[in-house]
Amino acid sequence: MNPFKKLGFLWSYSLLAVILLGYYVGESPWTWAGALYVFCIVPVLDFVAGRDRSNISHDAFEATLHDRYFDVLLYSFAYLQYSLLLWGCYVLTVDPLTIAQKTCLMISIGLFSGTIINVAHELGHRSSRVAQFHARLALLSVSYMHFMIEHNRGHHVHVATPADPATARKDQTLYAFWQQSIVGSYRSAWQIQKKLLTKAGYPVWSRHNDMLWFAILPALLCTALTIGFSDWAGRSIWAVPVFFAVQSLVAVLLLESINYIEHYGITRREVAPGRYERVNPLHSWNASEVISNLVLFQLQRHSDHHAYAARPYQVLRHFDQSPQLPSGYPAMILLALVPPLWFRIMNPRLERWQQRAHSADEIAAVVRQYA
Repeated sequence: MNPFKKLGFLWSYSLLAVILLGYYVGESPWTWAGALYVFCIVPVLDFVAGRDRSNISHDAFEATLHDRYFDVLLYSFAYLQYSLLLWGCYVLTVDPLTIAQKTCLMISIGLFSGTIINVAHELGHRSSRVAQFHARLALLSVSYMHFMIEHNRGHHVHVATPADPATARKDQTLYAFWQQSIVGSYRSAWQIQKKLLTKAGYPVWSRHNDMLWFAILPALLCTALTIGFSDWAGRSIWAVPVFFAVQSLVAVLLLESINYIEHYGITRREVAPGRYERVNPLHSWNASEVISNLVLFQLQRHSDHHAYAARPYQVLRHFDQSPQLPSGYPAMILLALVPPLWFRIMNPRLERWQQRAHSADEIAAVVRQYA
């Protein structure tokens, strides 16, 4: 891998740095700095830096695949997330911020928490116990632990079909999708867990049901933070549970907004009743903007991820034949917040994709070309 790109993944820490600098630099806390950075600065940097369509070379593949540097970056985020949560609780306990400043701080930290779901997503596709533990640890901090079940066993199986709640339909607004995906994914996780428990011979209402623990553990964490900081301050700090809830909500809405962008309107061909063609690099929207890909561990190379879910982020490929977004995720989220504008820009792109009918042989040729 290009050494500059390798070092560039350190940019993933930039949002954390902006949040902390925004608070400590200046005469008054700039608690809105994180949100400004994500939705204003990063889109501008994406525009200036352009796109990176390069793929890892065959000769460098094995060395890059097994380079521990890329793992250290991921695992560090799980611990940075909890450090930031503690710092946020501390600030809300000791600093007499205005309501507006508190709200902006919660939103900014929530955006960082959203990137933690991305880290959990990457680790959750790995089979090692260490990776699985850290994925759950990260999701615990945003009260979205059922993502571990539904994403791998539900979304990746049913993506781009009517059975997937995390695939947005054509002409569906982001706001309607939030409800569909959040409620539908939770319901799907329960159904998947029930089937797993039945197969293993365990009752649903038992300690073996992960979904029960996924509800209990975030509540315990929130309670522990509230009691701990209230006891330390000698008074009830109700800002702590509000903060925990708000940052979790912001993180979840960020995740679901990204889901909306990644799969908007994409459908797989039904080859038999209830059976669909195999997922390939044409079944997800792709974006190769440099800066946002560094911040998001190349999540925007989503076409390759869905076609080959086990590929670590550092070796994900760009496919020219994949449907391409006009910009990176931060700018696309802003666009999605205004449905008429979103439809005006994205529907023509979607329709052009729908008019392309690639055969299985053509798809295989694409994969061989970039393998």
